Amino acid sequence: MSAPLLPNAELVAKTWLLAAVGGLDNNVATTLPDPPWPNDEFIQIMQVGGSPNMYVPQFSPVVTLNCFAMKKNSTKPPWNKASGLGMRAIMACYEVRYAPDTAVELDLPVNYGRAIVQSVYPVSELRRLPSDPSQYAVYNVDLHFVWVPASVVIA
Repeated sequence: MSAPLLPNAELVAKTWLLAAVGGLDNNVATTLPDPPWPNDEFIQIMQVGGSPNMYVPQFSPVVTLNCFAMKKNSTKPPWNKASGLGMRAIMACYEVRYAPDTAVELDLPVNYGRAIVQSVYPVSELRRLPSDPSQYAVYNVDLHFVWVPASVVIA
C-alpha cells in the first residue's frame, strides 16, 4: 500500500465548505459545471494567494469563492440568493473561530491523507460581481485557511 497523497489548498477548502456550510449538496468545485445545480446554487473555488510556514508544514492559503445562483426560466439574476450563499460561507468561519480549542479534522477523498483545519476567516468583504449575459448572480469573497496535514500536529 502506497503512502496517501498530500492534500492541497483547494481540496481542503472544498472539503471544509461541504462540512461547515449547510445545504451545499456537493455544489463546490474548482470548475463551474453546467446547470442545473441542486438548489440552483454553486460555489467555485480557487487558491489566489497565501504563504506556507517557513519552518513547519503549516499552510495558509487564501481561497476565493465565487458564489453563483440562478433562477430557472428567468432572466433576472437572483442576487439575494447568491449573497446569502456567500454569507453562509462567511458565517461558518465564525462558528469555528469561536471554538479555538477545537481544530477540524477533515476526511478527504480516497487516496488522500487527512487534514486538520486550524482556522478559517474572511479576508475580504462579500462583493457583487457583474455577471455576463448568463443570468447568473455572482458574489465573491476571499477566505484565509490555516491547515496542516493530519500526520503533523503543531501546538
